[in-house]
Amino acid sequence: MLKENKDFFLYILAIIVLIFVTLFLIDILMPGTTSRGTCGFLGYKCWFKKSYVEKTYNEYPKMVLEEGKDYKARVKTNYGDFEIDLYEKHAPLAVNSFVFLAKDDYYDNVKFHRVIKDLLIQTGDRNTLDSNLENDGEGNPGYTFKDEINWESLNLSKAKKQQLAEQGYLSNTDVVSKQLVYRSVALANSGPNSNGSQFFIVTGSSGNTIIESLEGRHTVFGTISYGWDVIDKIQNVEVDDPSSNSPRPKDDVIILDVEILAE
Repeated sequence: MLKENKDFFLYILAIIVLIFVTLFLIDILMPGTTSRGTCGFLGYKCWFKKSYVEKTYNEYPKMVLEEGKDYKARVKTNYGDFEIDLYEKHAPLAVNSFVFLAKDDYYDNVKFHRVIKDLLIQTGDRNTLDSNLENDGEGNPGYTFKDEINWESLNLSKAKKQQLAEQGYLSNTDVVSKQLVYRSVALANSGPNSNGSQFFIVTGSSGNTIIESLEGRHTVFGTISYGWDVIDKIQNVEVDDPSSNSPRPKDDVIILDVEILAE
């Protein structure tokens, strides 16, 4: 009796092992693996995944940047890795916030919730971790901070300055700003001095009228220095409604981890 039961349990165990090995091989060998997100085929990688954990902070973080160091961020996604050369001298508040959040794993498993081909791709909202799609793009880390945009260093026209002033924006003379151009990484916002965790990467070419209209409204805190092929893959994913203002990828595009490099 004992021997028969033992053989039966070994038989069941062998079947379970075979199932997991099959799932693993399918996940590795089946075309289009990247589009299935971090959960893999049939979601087997997420069967034991921890539930969504909210992260909010009561105030802007203390300065974590070290004087004299050059900062970069290696962003690992389910579509590959890319690197951001961070502008710690041109946008110290923005870079400090980004570095703080990255080191606290704030961006882990956050999705790209807005993808507009040949314009921009946007991410950084932890609301994308929950099951409510309606609040994606509305999240923040619990604090906001001021813009780092110097109109003079951007050579903005008098008319553009007047337009921005009427909308509540101010020129920040404490910094020398970088222009919003192809490959720029900039903070998303909902108006003047409303910066938080969300950011976008410019995929539109020079001369794009929409990008030019955003100049002076968004703090540029870095540029893509490596992995543009990954950015290109992301901006070419299929979206739910290409005609909308915030097209969402049909298949999850996920930040797995953000590693901060300092030299």
